[in-house]
Amino acid sequence: MPVHPEKDLRKFTQQIFEACGSPPADAAIVADHLVDANLLGVDSHGLIRIPQYVNEIRKGEIKPAAQVVVARETETTAAVDCGWNFGQVGAMRAMEVAVAKARKHHTACVVAQRCGHIGRLGAYTEFAARSGFLALGFCNSPIHGHFVLPWGGREPRLATNPISFAFPAGAGEPIVADFSTAASPEGKIRVYRDRKKALPEGWIVDAQGKPSTDPASFYGPPMGSILPFGRESGYRGFALSLLVEVMGGALAGLNIKVDQPGNGVGFIVIDASAFMPGEHFYELIEEMRRYVKSSKPAEGFDEVLMPGEPESRTAKGRKENGIPLDEATWHSILNSASTLGLKWPTS
Repeated sequence: MPVHPEKDLRKFTQQIFEACGSPPADAAIVADHLVDANLLGVDSHGLIRIPQYVNEIRKGEIKPAAQVVVARETETTAAVDCGWNFGQVGAMRAMEVAVAKARKHHTACVVAQRCGHIGRLGAYTEFAARSGFLALGFCNSPIHGHFVLPWGGREPRLATNPISFAFPAGAGEPIVADFSTAASPEGKIRVYRDRKKALPEGWIVDAQGKPSTDPASFYGPPMGSILPFGRESGYRGFALSLLVEVMGGALAGLNIKVDQPGNGVGFIVIDASAFMPGEHFYELIEEMRRYVKSSKPAEGFDEVLMPGEPESRTAKGRKENGIPLDEATWHSILNSASTLGLKWPTS
């Protein structure tokens, strides 16, 4: 696939969202988030989202420059009203509030309401971990994003509902996990479609409920569905999805059937120094890391990797060599930019 310099992609993406009416600071937040996702290899939550966001802005579903405010709070909790601004802007503000409260009171729980699509959930828990805190994140979608079957059901009733957690590790890299409670995020199926690749087995069923590896069987019409993760134990993914629905949706006061693109978000942030000296906690995390990674690798593996390590290594390579984007995604981005009077600088 063609590769593009990280720096140029950041600038171009920021220009696109500024042309949509976003203030430069907000546009930079969104651009950095999307490019960082591609750097880490999470292409499903990266620049592929630009055409989606531009279209949602045109329809009034994302409101650039909308004020993000703390609507309700106590010493350790808050509800942040994002006003349907970009999800990245609202979710980042919510996590900043959570970190500030945890720094003062050792723990915090913050939810975000009326939020656009927030992108990669792990970006926010990683921010908290790099600030020295443990963090958990939960992200739901209202009925607009209900692609996932409940366990035992034939009609989708839930979104892909990711969970993320991150732990600080002193001088070491934080441990960051971010995963869908479905067999796959919808965005990853979009990547497979654009690259004309077959899906792994066990991800989707078609509109008749039959297993399929063809992305077109999901997008239809008529649309298929995504399965909860776990395959024969899919009730586990289903149960975790319900947890996300409560922590990211109901706790934020959101009705599960609201028909508005976007996300409900919940964060829990914990200061380990409330329980022990902070340096001792970091030592325990490093000891855990060393012990787990000391396991001899199984056949087909070179080593045991902690959550976040594969992404970190991908980012190193892409920073050096550029970010690959398939032709379908790149042309879609250029088409969106052209409608705003923008051209890729090197074209």
